[in-house]
Amino acid sequence: MIITLGAGVGVVTLSSAVITGFSGEIERMSFGAYARSLVITPNYLAADQARISRLPDLDRLMEVLGPDQVEGAAAWRIARQVPAAYLGERADLTVYGVLGDYTFEADMALAQGRPFEVSDIDSSRRICLLGADAAYRLFSGGAAAGRTIRVNGLSCYVQGVFEHGDTVIASRYSNAIIAPFHTVARYFTPTNHLAPNEADRLTIVLRDREMLYDARHAAERILRRQHGVPQSQAAPFLFADPSAPTAAMEQQRDLMARLLISVASVAMLAAILAFAGASWTLTELRRRSIAIQAIHGASYLDIVIQFNSESLTLGVLGGLFGVGAALLLAPFMEAWLGWPAQFDPVILLGSVALGMFSGMIAGSASAQRAGMTMPGDAIVN
Repeated sequence: MIITLGAGVGVVTLSSAVITGFSGEIERMSFGAYARSLVITPNYLAADQARISRLPDLDRLMEVLGPDQVEGAAAWRIARQVPAAYLGERADLTVYGVLGDYTFEADMALAQGRPFEVSDIDSSRRICLLGADAAYRLFSGGAAAGRTIRVNGLSCYVQGVFEHGDTVIASRYSNAIIAPFHTVARYFTPTNHLAPNEADRLTIVLRDREMLYDARHAAERILRRQHGVPQSQAAPFLFADPSAPTAAMEQQRDLMARLLISVASVAMLAAILAFAGASWTLTELRRRSIAIQAIHGASYLDIVIQFNSESLTLGVLGGLFGVGAALLLAPFMEAWLGWPAQFDPVILLGSVALGMFSGMIAGSASAQRAGMTMPGDAIVN
């Protein structure tokens, strides 16, 4: 009976953990660091010069928000459709110039070479990191790190090559080049419409997602003051919302959640029915001993309480057995599905409570049957 009820509880527990883990994986794959980032981009309804962010803007925002709120930041200079070539291979790539910590957004491992160091990012040297697709287009899958390519007609040393990213945000750099901010501003921008200290995008990664609301309001006030834009005019910048690409993945999560909930519900119902059937059978087998209890003065209420207590104990043990089974099976599910099963304490306690109440409900009919046993049944049986 414990194993029967525990099997149902285990399916419910494991399904809940899988759904919770998949929700977290969707956020990680869709947002990356954007889930807790201020992503500041131009507002094209504002005046032309007012909407262009500058490097001093980032310094000022970092100063006001402070290290207790900010985990990292970066300024980006973006040039699109920049011609790149290596020997006879050519491709038009997007070039991202970065000043600050690029790893929050380009959070891919390196397949070749080494990453940028702080001294690299702060320089104007013609060095770059290639996305996986960009490297394949230029080198056809061969070694790229340590080679020199031409970007916008100028030489650029390939310091490293990224692997494919597993987040939506990181995938934008797959067919791109990342280079130091000042290098892109000076050498790799075919149409230079920005001043050397102006950026296309600012990213400020906060330590906690709950800080976003207040940080956005503070950033808007600071940027309006920095650019001399009054409240009567449109805000000079927009704070990008990265949630758009998650719609399809959230639909997939909802479909999977419905499937797992259906499976778990059927499994739990089958476990309750099996427990109830076994409890009824055992009650029938014990009718003579129950009748003897009644002869010795046990009342209807005494017998009902006894049997309900037994069912409650078996339910708790079944819940604990189910939780233990789910924890043991979780590593195999993680390896199969590719994302972690997250066991929240609430889920674990709820699973034990589910087993307890299921045992009480399933055993209530047999408890009533036991309480109605007449003393004369001891002679009949």
